[in-house]
Amino acid sequence: MISSITVTFNPDILCLEKQFLSLNGQLKEIIVVDNGSENHSEIKELANKFNCSLISLPANMGLSHAQNIGIQQAISQGSDYLLLLDQDSVLGDNFITAMAEVYSQYNVGILGPTFFDPHTNEFYWGTNYIGPFIKRIPIQDITDVTYVIASGSFFSSEVYKKVGKMEEALFVDYIDVEWALRAKQLGFRVAMTNRASMAHTIGDSRLNLFGRKISIHSPMRRYFLVRNSFFMIRKSYIPMGYKIRELFLNFIRALLSLVLNKDKKKTLKMIIYGISDGLTGKFGPFKRS
Repeated sequence: MISSITVTFNPDILCLEKQFLSLNGQLKEIIVVDNGSENHSEIKELANKFNCSLISLPANMGLSHAQNIGIQQAISQGSDYLLLLDQDSVLGDNFITAMAEVYSQYNVGILGPTFFDPHTNEFYWGTNYIGPFIKRIPIQDITDVTYVIASGSFFSSEVYKKVGKMEEALFVDYIDVEWALRAKQLGFRVAMTNRASMAHTIGDSRLNLFGRKISIHSPMRRYFLVRNSFFMIRKSYIPMGYKIRELFLNFIRALLSLVLNKDKKKTLKMIIYGISDGLTGKFGPFKRS
């Protein structure tokens, strides 16, 4: 059995409905874990309409915590394979069948689809780290990558049990990268395929700067991005080249965020909090008195 797990937090209901419509007929078990959304009643109504299993958390307990809750429920119900989804992701036709076929054919540990920005129809390339440098690669029938983003990732319950839970200390951001690198350390193959595609948007918004697409994140997301990079640097299974890149790019990303974000005062404050908490090892939810 294959189960999908969607984590919601104040989702756009129309976009979430498009996701459920894209899942309809492709699999039977749709699990939704709501992280204390303000529009919870609308999510509940939509989940009932599509016969989804809804787990309602009392507050935002973090993306990774919600993912683990959903995965564990799916496994307890007998699911052999799991598909993680963000609330804004919409699957292409024959997505589930294609992912399952490729996963089995190529003996993959974690498999991701190709995905595109629904606003521009631009397809994203795969990512491979070579030391501190990054190489963008077009996705073929099967293409090895350093990591796949959480949304659209497909893996077996056995892989999850062996790799372990999503890292709840991260709360949000870097969760998928950390988990993929942990899986690689254990010898699992991480790859993407062009047999299945999915609409998905990265970042709160994106800006074309000097020919490169730059994700613009909210001040709170910038806090987690800054802080969690320190978590990654601390781990022995994270490649040294990746750590060097993070040390350098953490400063560049934070500076760009400060320049490009409209709320510069709040952005600066959250960057400082992120550096402070990252250096002192304060992870998990954001906490300030």
